[in-house]
Amino acid sequence: MQHVCIIGGGFMGASLAKYFLDANIKVSLYEGFTARREELMSDKAFHEIHFLKTIEQCEKVDFIIEAIPENLQLKQQLFESIEDYFPTSTTFCTNTSSYLISSIVENVKHKERVIGTHFFSPAHITPLVEVTPSTFTNEHHIQKTMAFLQSINKKPVLLKKEIQGFVANRLQSALSREAMSLVQHGIVSAEELDFIAKWSLGIRLANTGPLEQRDINGLDTHMAIVKYVYPTLENSTEPLPIHENLIASKELGMKTNKGFYDWSKTDKKQYLSSKDDFLLNIIRAVTVQDNEVDK
Repeated sequence: MQHVCIIGGGFMGASLAKYFLDANIKVSLYEGFTARREELMSDKAFHEIHFLKTIEQCEKVDFIIEAIPENLQLKQQLFESIEDYFPTSTTFCTNTSSYLISSIVENVKHKERVIGTHFFSPAHITPLVEVTPSTFTNEHHIQKTMAFLQSINKKPVLLKKEIQGFVANRLQSALSREAMSLVQHGIVSAEELDFIAKWSLGIRLANTGPLEQRDINGLDTHMAIVKYVYPTLENSTEPLPIHENLIASKELGMKTNKGFYDWSKTDKKQYLSSKDDFLLNIIRAVTVQDNEVDK
């Protein structure tokens, strides 16, 4: 049985732990905040996890998966501090969603064993994992990581080059920037914007990627559109005022009960659970269709 040690028991780390357990993987978890660790330990869903008080307690582990907050300095310090605890055969994975792997391992001695594994939230449901090696990453650790993810029914994609934000988050960032811009300029409300996205792009993207759709529509037709629209698209290289103002007002979204929406009267646990169920139904439908196409 393979053994994975997760560092960080927040939303992402806990989701990964749940997924690995369901896939019959041995899981150890280190969470530095006592209150959060005790919260997880009291949850019946995590009773099979070996909770660690120190990272060096994790022994004979195949993969270390870092799932701490998205802060470059914290990630750098973590990998520098733990690399002497484990043999070089242990693969170190970072779940960063934006930073270059080569930046994270800047001061790590054994850079060759560190690789990016960008899981998507909710990690216990969403199949895709962006696997991102740096120029230092050894081929053995690349193939070991790909084989492991495939064995637990994830859908890993090996990126050919490092780039900030990888692929999915770059697509998501471009879309969210344009969405915020349209709301900021009073074209639509946040609710109307999301309604439009869900009932057009959202439905279509479940089984047709953006480049496939361009082929279906005709690249010449798309060219006529983009020549007219591209010059008007939001191209700011800084966060938009609408975003900065919400942060300044501590309106951070669901976690503070207000962002673009008012979440104060929402049963958040039930709401997110219903979202998870919906995602599972979409995944089943897309899987069935892909299997039919492959035939």
